Amino acid sequence: MSYNTNNQSNVLAVMRSKIPLSASGIPKNMTLSEFAEYWLKYLTPDLKVATRYSYQSAFANHINRVFLSMKLSEISPEDVQLFILSLAEGVELNKPLHPKTIRNIHGVLHKCLQTAYDLNLIKENPAKHTTLPKPKKPELIPMNNEQMYAFLEAIDGHPLEILYKLALFTGMRKSELIGLTWDCFNFDEGNIRIYRQLSYDKFKKRYFYDSVKNNKPRTIYPAESVMEMMKQFHDKEPNNGFVFRGLGGNQHLTHSMIRCPFEKIMKQIGMPEFRFHDLRHTYAVISIKAGVDLKTLSAAMGHHSVAFTLDTYAFALTDMKLESAKRMQSFLNEQKIKV
Repeated sequence: MSYNTNNQSNVLAVMRSKIPLSASGIPKNMTLSEFAEYWLKYLTPDLKVATRYSYQSAFANHINRVFLSMKLSEISPEDVQLFILSLAEGVELNKPLHPKTIRNIHGVLHKCLQTAYDLNLIKENPAKHTTLPKPKKPELIPMNNEQMYAFLEAIDGHPLEILYKLALFTGMRKSELIGLTWDCFNFDEGNIRIYRQLSYDKFKKRYFYDSVKNNKPRTIYPAESVMEMMKQFHDKEPNNGFVFRGLGGNQHLTHSMIRCPFEKIMKQIGMPEFRFHDLRHTYAVISIKAGVDLKTLSAAMGHHSVAFTLDTYAFALTDMKLESAKRMQSFLNEQKIKV
């Protein structure tokens, strides 16, 4: 097969005209902020909108404060290390940042500089060997049985009762719940397919459908009573659109429409620190106590790995270990085995 060399040159010329850089390629004397703008605009086409926003925020609020006018070739590993230390000590903002936030900011900087290295703009990635603060595990606050009973009593008859119950007994994320449509439900087989979510674009100030977190669509099988609750909810007002429609005529709920009344309810029952996301943690813990294996739970939660599920909810495994010991003792007793 032969190709028209003139046409090939024309294609490249057209692309160069669309990208506001020199025709000979990317200038090697670009500053980090200039390259970051180019990187985000042209070299990260697969970034989710929310991720792109977080990258832009990392540069605008932190990285550019230190490296704004520095050329790519001028940034050294020592510079990056000092930058990380400044975030940890709160030098720039007079407030130390959380280790996880610092690691996220460094991750953005590292990816940007790695692309510059891959394009042969710098001799090495100066962020490659940075020593980072150890992440602190966030404190998880799942409900105990008494708190769960109080919560269920408090939401009885509430306009969002069904949504709150579905969150508690499936572990679905807030964005997944507001994006849920009735075509996701298979009442005959007793499952819900979660393959998209409604995310908010802070730049365009609008909601849009996005892939689920970790790009892992999943099918969950809630308890029979939960599916029956949803079927009755559907039959009362059958439609093929959003399961939870917005108040005041909005097509769908927004994050604040869920969060604000939820916070009010939690204050009323004496749990002001309990977040909506903690319903998800509660679901995970009660699933573990019910004997659900970690692989099944990890898939139901949409986690990126079973190891993550184990690391996050290891504290809830104590009861399972004790129960396992009891089963072993019962076996020994039945077999009349003396130790």
